[in-house]
Amino acid sequence: MRVCLLVFTLLCCSPLYAGEQLSVLLVNPSVKTDLFWQKVTNVMQVAAKQNNVSLTTIYGGGNRHIQLAELKQYLQYKPKPDYAILINYPGGAEQSMSLLEQHKVNFITLEETIVGVERDEVGKPRQRFKYWLGEVFHDNFKAGEQLGKALLDEAINTKQTPHFVAINGHYGTESDTRSDGLVHYLRKQDVELEQVVYASWNKQEAENKVSRLLQRYPDTNVIWCASDLMAQGALEAVKVKKDKAYFIGGIDWLEDNLDLIEQQKLTASVGGHFMMGAWALISVVDHHNGNPYWQNHDEIKFQLGVITKHNIQSYSWLRNIKDWSVIPFETFLLQNSKSNEYAFDFDTLHSVLSEKPKNAALH
Repeated sequence: MRVCLLVFTLLCCSPLYAGEQLSVLLVNPSVKTDLFWQKVTNVMQVAAKQNNVSLTTIYGGGNRHIQLAELKQYLQYKPKPDYAILINYPGGAEQSMSLLEQHKVNFITLEETIVGVERDEVGKPRQRFKYWLGEVFHDNFKAGEQLGKALLDEAINTKQTPHFVAINGHYGTESDTRSDGLVHYLRKQDVELEQVVYASWNKQEAENKVSRLLQRYPDTNVIWCASDLMAQGALEAVKVKKDKAYFIGGIDWLEDNLDLIEQQKLTASVGGHFMMGAWALISVVDHHNGNPYWQNHDEIKFQLGVITKHNIQSYSWLRNIKDWSVIPFETFLLQNSKSNEYAFDFDTLHSVLSEKPKNAALH
């Protein structure tokens, strides 16, 4: 009996061999046209291909009910994946995780979207849900602070008295945590925040909300946005205003926003989390190959960066990447790095790319 159990264990944890594919289901929480989440998916696809992973993507449509229905349908009618990677919607976490648990699918969650009572109900990874390996996330509170600081610094550097308004995403943990970071930072700086409004991560709605805020608070000159797309909407709203300089920033590192920062039309963007899906996938490959990281940890937490006109040139190497296959994702595997901790940061990524042969193109 002991011999049989040993053989079974070795088979379950055996590394990937040539021709053997690991299957991973990505539950993209948005729609195919969402620029940020599509970038997350595209980078994941490259990491998957390099590591012999079959990656399938389903879409949550920006709604927890749609996401749950799509996940149910997939698990009912498609072959069971070896792993799933998803972002939980507040109010829908327990149902999604229970479904994956019922089908005995190991899963990793992206972003720390569940807090409060709901978090108490789901617990920590491997407590209530044994197949929940862990969380891969960045600090949204810190991101809100980082963006607030970048905007405030620029206003002060140009000798402007800052008058803040904030455009949040939706009524949920992710966006509220970002704005909480802003509120906390401004209080420490003794700077007043006039109002926080919600624009559902939508560019047009953000433009409309900002237009109304400018009428309500005519002194407004700093517009903090919880996403880059909404920052684009804010920029559209102030184009008709020629009376002052506006300091506008968002979160996501969208390429259009970085271009606008370079043109000095936008002030700042916080980002780097478009890599989180790829980082989660790398940890899945390690887990399948028997690495004990997810036995000894329940999270991978990474920091975001801030891009402004003052440092954008130092990120030119990243912006020049047109084909993400230039990144050797397998070098980040713990089995290859000879480390016990993941080095999921852009300094390490830059270093890895710098070590590639001189004739390796980034285009």
